[in-house]
Amino acid sequence: MAGSLTWMYRIAPLTIILSGAFCNAAEDNSIDVSGKTQLFIDTSFFETSENITLHVNPPVKTGETTLAPDRPWESASLNWFSVMEDDGKYRMWYECYDVEGWPTTNDTSFCYAESKDGIHWAKPALGLSEYQGDSRTNILFRQIGPEGAHSRVHGAGIFKDPAAPWESRYKAVSQGMFTGYDPPYRVAGMCSPDGLHWTRLLKPICEVFADSQYSGWRDATTGQYVLLGRVSGNGRAIGRAASAAFDNFSPLSLVFQADAETLPDSDLYNPAALPYPHADRVYFMFPSLYHHAKDTLDIHLAVSRDGVHWSWPEQGNPFISLGAPGNFDSGSLYMGQGMIRSGNELWMYYSASPLKHNEAELDALVKPENRRLFSRVICTVDRFVSADAGEVEGSFITPPLKFKGAKLNLNVKTGPAGEVRAGLQDALGRQIPGYGLQDCVPITGDATAKTVTWTGGADLSAYTDIPVRLVVKMKNARLYAFQFVP
Repeated sequence: MAGSLTWMYRIAPLTIILSGAFCNAAEDNSIDVSGKTQLFIDTSFFETSENITLHVNPPVKTGETTLAPDRPWESASLNWFSVMEDDGKYRMWYECYDVEGWPTTNDTSFCYAESKDGIHWAKPALGLSEYQGDSRTNILFRQIGPEGAHSRVHGAGIFKDPAAPWESRYKAVSQGMFTGYDPPYRVAGMCSPDGLHWTRLLKPICEVFADSQYSGWRDATTGQYVLLGRVSGNGRAIGRAASAAFDNFSPLSLVFQADAETLPDSDLYNPAALPYPHADRVYFMFPSLYHHAKDTLDIHLAVSRDGVHWSWPEQGNPFISLGAPGNFDSGSLYMGQGMIRSGNELWMYYSASPLKHNEAELDALVKPENRRLFSRVICTVDRFVSADAGEVEGSFITPPLKFKGAKLNLNVKTGPAGEVRAGLQDALGRQIPGYGLQDCVPITGDATAKTVTWTGGADLSAYTDIPVRLVVKMKNARLYAFQFVP
């Protein structure tokens, strides 16, 4: 069943059958890793393994208040949001509710914020939309669309489409209201030349509806537009559709859900999905897992190599956990759409409230101590999932790989008395002279790009485009990624 696969981590030697999208032609059945970064997000690089486990690596919470509701049009609550780095600045689009409009179809403002550093955010006076006679707002609009498609925006996910004409290079997918449909809510599309002035498409872009935020992008590999949102499965689940045209998606098909045995009485709220821009063939999803009995939501991690087939690296272990009782993030968490890179750090943003799911009513929301805030977390680049070995030495051998490069870099971290060694075999499993495990200079420490050296040096250029296997032995260490560097 889609989304219900649970990996066994401490595994005996096994053979992985790789999908066609991840393999070369049948004559050598090797994986083309080229000179690109490859992440250990699943078992694709383990043809055999022993005493190796996959672990989710939670980010570091900053505890900062990235954005707080401090305007009259935000008087009820903040809600779904998206962030991106765009032409040297940081941009945020977010939804908020006001007390005066609550709860009607005119209770939502679609707003904009900017930052120079990704930490301190300003709400500029744009003059695009008034609130109670005040035009000095950061509101882009309250309702949008022509007759027949005029309503608020809810659950908007923003993305940039560089291949599109100038007037539609910014796009959004969200909930919208359309006349002539029963019920009237469907997935709506919006386009903009600058991210500020938006146009809603006249007709729904997908004939389905669900609450919570949608995710969308244009896939760099296929050229298709991708849409993810909530569908029915094991309770609330995640569905996906792809289309050559932004204005016409087929209904979403189930691709990911909570496993009823491992995560009983739980389901998924929003996808918060995106193609990962810093490594080869990696897609991430950060859905909120709703625990019915506790009435709380925390943020989890799902992974994919193609954006279609998804799995849990470590089911049940949160990516962002709830804070301690009484903290601003102790009740319900939702990941914002997008991430920002700063050096070797990746910054992601989440919304948080001490209120649990069913406590989010107006009388509770308006209390200052219950405000929903946005906050920032920090990940080290590529360190979302790791292949780990503890006190007992672990090892693995990859399937045959084809690369382009002159040296091998590892993203690695070792603990006390820990080390990693790497060696090369040919496609038939024979050690390549001078590049065996015994020839490797042990790797220790913490580095995102540690070059592997052997007694004969580090140069691997003689093996470019020749299928080789990577052999790794490790102890008290975490291995996140590898790259054959041109």
